[in-house]
Amino acid sequence: MRVLLSWKRIGSWGVLLAAACALSPLAAATVIDIDAEDAAAPWSQDDGRGAANEIVREAFARGGVAIRMHTVPYARCKAEMLAGSVAGCIAVGANEALGAGTRLPRTPLYRVRTVLVSREHAAVSGCNASDWPADTRVGRVHAYEYAPRFEQAMATTRIATTDLNSEAQGLRMLAAGRVDAIALQLDALKTLDYVQRQAAVQAPLQVACDFGPLDSHVGFSMRHPEGARALAAFEQGYAAMLADGSAERILESWRERLMLTTPPRR
Repeated sequence: MRVLLSWKRIGSWGVLLAAACALSPLAAATVIDIDAEDAAAPWSQDDGRGAANEIVREAFARGGVAIRMHTVPYARCKAEMLAGSVAGCIAVGANEALGAGTRLPRTPLYRVRTVLVSREHAAVSGCNASDWPADTRVGRVHAYEYAPRFEQAMATTRIATTDLNSEAQGLRMLAAGRVDAIALQLDALKTLDYVQRQAAVQAPLQVACDFGPLDSHVGFSMRHPEGARALAAFEQGYAAMLADGSAERILESWRERLMLTTPPRR
């Protein structure tokens, strides 16, 4: 009887140990949901590809975290991050308005410049909004963060702003004369020529003003139960990619393919 009882105890402990061992890999393999903007090519696009998305996937893999990426409009990406329904959003601009519930990695994914684009030879020119015609209509993407100097210029009562769903929509509205200028986030990878081709807009445009830089990050929600772990895993993996040059190799591969599809303006 004692022997039988001992074996029963051993059997019970064995079942508990097996259950614990089975749960540990599941806990470690928890998939974390990350949103990515669907209209920010070539950084992040609706098919899930993009230079930023590629870097983020590899950084998380190196950090030992499995992610599930959802491509959504930027306003939803940002709203879900702020609400904590997803752990992160690719990519948010460094902005105090994001609030204490959002944490940004120490190192940005990339840096953009907020530029004002108008039709060639238009009256909207320069960075001083007081020099523009009265009631100038400026398009800006809903929920986007922009460089501080742009926000200051838009604060004047002489300027009327129009919310856009995307930069491509804004370019088409600009070409049709429905707005006088639009704000674009441009950089060495995402040029004016590139976004014009993406929007199928051939009208001659000009950069009326460069309002300065803005860093773009993966934003992480501290309201999400996995937000802090996701941030730590991303920073670990991204630091390794910067150290061994793999992040730069991804960017170089995108530069090469864009050179084939976006010839420089003549």
